[in-house]
Amino acid sequence: METKRKVESLSLLRGLAVLLVCLCHFGLPFAENNALAGMFDSFHEYGKYGVQVFFVISGFVIPLSMDKAGYQIRYYGKFLFKRAARLHPPYLAALVITLLVVALSNKVKHEPFPENPLTIFQSLFYIHAPDNNPVFWTLKIEAEYYLFIGLFFIILQRYTRVTLALSLPLFMLLSQLPVAGYIELFQHMMYFMIGIIGYIIYMKEGSGSSLFEMFCIAAAGIFAFIMDGPAPAIAGLFTVSFILFYKGKGFKPLDFMGEISYSVYLLHFPIGVKFINLLIRHVPPNTAIILFTVTLLLVTGIGVVFWKYVEKPFGDMSNRIKYGESKKVSSGLTMGS
Repeated sequence: METKRKVESLSLLRGLAVLLVCLCHFGLPFAENNALAGMFDSFHEYGKYGVQVFFVISGFVIPLSMDKAGYQIRYYGKFLFKRAARLHPPYLAALVITLLVVALSNKVKHEPFPENPLTIFQSLFYIHAPDNNPVFWTLKIEAEYYLFIGLFFIILQRYTRVTLALSLPLFMLLSQLPVAGYIELFQHMMYFMIGIIGYIIYMKEGSGSSLFEMFCIAAAGIFAFIMDGPAPAIAGLFTVSFILFYKGKGFKPLDFMGEISYSVYLLHFPIGVKFINLLIRHVPPNTAIILFTVTLLLVTGIGVVFWKYVEKPFGDMSNRIKYGESKKVSSGLTMGS
């Protein structure tokens, strides 16, 4: 059997997730004093759950790509290098842009620069997220996930159901212990696990029952519901369901946003929010939707340029790093059950 079909839903979901995050941050300045304030407040309240969508996607797609690439434990260092080569240079470029935008803005406002050499150094390694680009906090979680999945995948591959049966309650416990304050991945592990279990179900398609894995997803979703509330849990369960059951074609606008989602995600806050704050006092309340729309178009355009000249070249370089021979077939699950 040939390699499994392209998962069309992933680009759609990435595009949706980055739009949700943009709606969250761009909606807040308009959440009062205009006729559409209720809508903008809803954007701010619910758009933040695009982060959970991203976490579930990472939980699904990273082990899927490792499986297809023939990943083995001896490639752990190369795996981390591939992820760093793909994601870290665009992050550093976005960090520089953020600091420049903040420096210029604060100079105009005659306010002190909020960062110092220590916080800038910490930002290089995801330890600190500048106040003017708070979305960077999620990149630390993703980095911890890559360190984790490169090891966990090997165990999962050999002893799939035993690993799930033991690790799921363990991660639930760890999320409630002080260690979660140091390894913040544990605070969000249920969303990554929902994606990981979704990957297992996807690879088992047509080759056996997935009732146990479905039960595990339900357990992770219920735990997320209890600990985090209904909205993030629903976002996570919706994401994995869409990945597994959507069989339609892509939708070009969302596919396009999915392609550039990382670039837009990195830059939308310092550019978009600063742009809104600069102009909102000069815009009549009844035209708030125009400024909101223009801001979305602006950050999308900048995201395209950043993707073309920064993100894509490093992504292409990362893709040229191979583990060995990629799998030619994927008829069913390649892991023990």
